Amino acid sequence: MKKLPSFLPHLVAISIFISLSAIYFAPQFNGYSLNQSDISQFIGMSKEIVDYRQMENIDPLWTNSAFCGMPAYQISMNSTNSLSAVESFIFFNILKSPFSYLVLAMVCFYILLICFEVDPWLSIVGAIAFGFSTILILYLGGGHNTKVHAIAFIPGIIGSLVYAYRKNHRIGGLLLCVFICLHLSANHIQETYYLLFLILAIVLFELYKFYAERRLVSFMRISTFLLLSTILGIIPTTANMLLTNEYGKYTNRGKSDLTISVNQSNDNSEMKGLERNYIKEYSLGYGEVWSLAIPNVKGGAAGRLGDFKGEIDDVSPEYRSNVENTLSYWGEQYSTGGAFYFGATIFLLFVLGMVFIKDRLKWAFFASSILAVLLSWKYSPILDFFINHVPLFNKFRDTKMMLILVQLSFPLLGLLFLNDLIKAPVNKKKLFYTIGATIGIFALFYLLPSLWFNFLSTNEEMVFNKQITQYPQAFEQINQFKSEIEKIRIAIFRADVIRSIFFMILISGSIILFIQKKIKQHIFILSIGILVLIDLWMVNKRYLNNDTRSHHWVKTIDKNMPFKPTVADIEILKSEMAENSTLNKTINQKIANIPDVEFKHLNIAFSTLNFETDYRVLNLENPFISASTSYFHKSLGGYHGAKLKRYEELIVFRINKEYEMLVNALKSNNDTIINNTLRNKIPTLNMLNTKYIIYNNEYAPIKNPYANGPAWIAKEVRFVKDANEEIESLDSTNPLTTAVAEKTFKSLVPSDLKFDSSATIKQKKYSPNHLIYDTYSNQPQVAVFSEIYYKDGWNAYVDGKITNHFRVDYVLRAMTIPAGKHIVEFKFEPKTYYLSKKISYAGSVLIVLFILSVSAYEIIERNKIKVKIRKEQKPNA
Repeated sequence: MKKLPSFLPHLVAISIFISLSAIYFAPQFNGYSLNQSDISQFIGMSKEIVDYRQMENIDPLWTNSAFCGMPAYQISMNSTNSLSAVESFIFFNILKSPFSYLVLAMVCFYILLICFEVDPWLSIVGAIAFGFSTILILYLGGGHNTKVHAIAFIPGIIGSLVYAYRKNHRIGGLLLCVFICLHLSANHIQETYYLLFLILAIVLFELYKFYAERRLVSFMRISTFLLLSTILGIIPTTANMLLTNEYGKYTNRGKSDLTISVNQSNDNSEMKGLERNYIKEYSLGYGEVWSLAIPNVKGGAAGRLGDFKGEIDDVSPEYRSNVENTLSYWGEQYSTGGAFYFGATIFLLFVLGMVFIKDRLKWAFFASSILAVLLSWKYSPILDFFINHVPLFNKFRDTKMMLILVQLSFPLLGLLFLNDLIKAPVNKKKLFYTIGATIGIFALFYLLPSLWFNFLSTNEEMVFNKQITQYPQAFEQINQFKSEIEKIRIAIFRADVIRSIFFMILISGSIILFIQKKIKQHIFILSIGILVLIDLWMVNKRYLNNDTRSHHWVKTIDKNMPFKPTVADIEILKSEMAENSTLNKTINQKIANIPDVEFKHLNIAFSTLNFETDYRVLNLENPFISASTSYFHKSLGGYHGAKLKRYEELIVFRINKEYEMLVNALKSNNDTIINNTLRNKIPTLNMLNTKYIIYNNEYAPIKNPYANGPAWIAKEVRFVKDANEEIESLDSTNPLTTAVAEKTFKSLVPSDLKFDSSATIKQKKYSPNHLIYDTYSNQPQVAVFSEIYYKDGWNAYVDGKITNHFRVDYVLRAMTIPAGKHIVEFKFEPKTYYLSKKISYAGSVLIVLFILSVSAYEIIERNKIKVKIRKEQKPNA
């Protein structure tokens, strides 16, 4: 039989990955897109950025569409990394997301297994196991695309590292450089941080191995080359990393300037990173980690027990209605879209791998997996230790994300076991004992569920205990209700335990048939692959199916414009056009010769409105967790995981109070009360230039005549000693007349400042990164701008000459303007961005040269070997 070409398995692998992903996401090719909530929010947040990019063909770097202003490169920025640009073109322009993310993940895991010298056909199975683990499906369903993008490259990094130490450090270093670059370009630092724990474990185990073999010099040589390769891979991603690091100091992940809390009850001075409960909000309870092999160990996705139709039939009729409406998820997370399930099939193979694999490197993967499990537990003392003492750990929330290390380790060790199995026989007795013990544990789970697991969450237990205390006469009814809930949850749990046992038996049967030579190798590999795929596919469909009638899918047209203008939005547009004849004329000219399809006229109108005006809108309906208003206007709210800390503190100390006052005034339905509230009780909202207040999207908004406008002349500047006094002063100060600044800025204000009632300042031009004002005064004045102060980027100019500006009213910009008529400008010119951009371009060039150099060296070396072999084989004359 003719030998198959060596490249054939690789082509087959890629074809299988594309086919399976395309089938799973089939609606994507029929005019539908995933209904990803986070992507919809991203589109809303980035609308101004995208519009400006299309208009000017450059990134604005700053946007005013959310939280009164923030760096645009934390939302959307064109890549300065050529390697990433090529990867994006292939996987997201040609293949298209979301199915391309799954293909990318499987390709990278396939490369990992090839680096471990696993049979290519088995490597396909491992790649499927990694790609179809529910963690990726859940993240794609929720719109966490950058997270999936970053995870996808992790197997490639690990494979490159191992290949370098064990086979060829030049090729391994080259691959490591490329994968590091692509992984960091995905810009999800949390995944990178967790990856470092696994890398450290691998390097330490390799160090021990080289030490035992008396090859420490080789280890140092290889490690040095890998370090240089890593640095080279990092350089093109400098822009993302430096900008994120710079911005992070000023966000809720940085240290606060305040030493007080809003209720004065505690000292806030040592707060660094995220608050402890916030970090743990989505961490797991102790038993919940078994979802890796039993998806419904805690009920799976958040829903209702009534969704489990079969099990609900056994509930007593008198309690059925209440039980049906009880949460089906009883874990410790704040909420969940589904379980992190890596497969019962893969779990058994992982256990067999730990027992039979002789390579000690398995302990590096096992150790990192155990650490990941411990740190995923909400109530783990180890987690508290890491939050308190391990650098940077408290910068991230949702610690269960570290389970990506388990997601990688389970299929890797499982497939390494199978690879060893097809190469050499194993101890059958030991094999049977291991399989029996593993399945036996799950059998105990089924027989004695309450011995191992709780079927009420901690919060539910607290609620029931409180009810018993308050209503002791209803003790029996409350306990009976608890019992009914536990009974149905145990039934749900047992059903999935049986399911897992069933798949483990099938996998075990395939292994036994193969070692007894009852089936051939290719049938064995195929059967394992099919079982792994079916196991994962069925559970994934619980959380994300391809039924276009479900909430998972929307028409692509609707996906691209996730927010349709409401009555309130249209009324704001009409009001501004009626008030501004130039705006009215500009919009009508732009839409005159353009067909009005897919809301095109409205898109053009709102985009023009944004760039021709400068005011803000407050939507009283969930303002700080939605980007719907940001899609059409400059909003006080938005949707982002890292707001500027000072702005978030302004929300807590001032905006929330004024929000409540507005709501109460509106409830009164009294025009006098509403007008008085707008004029006298919302000074912070007025200083933020809140011209429109949306209280109901289906009604015209309230037009606020007391908004301070884009800029104004302050009558006086009052200096305070620190941030505490500055934010507290907003309770009793009118920002329109008095600017409050910390005394560190005192030198920037004339000591003999006198208010000039004839002084004027008017905004002449608005763009996200460039603001122009005309000013006039008879003597120097202090102007305040309703723009967020961000010192690492914004420069102020008077008549083209750079001028100092300073912070007032906790978050706003101010500057002293000389007497006379002047043009004042603010330009966003972050030095870090421009410097890092140059470094990134240089890094891209260096990577290309590195690839060419290593490739040329390897070709030359291989040709030398071939020539040497031919000479040795040539008979002597």
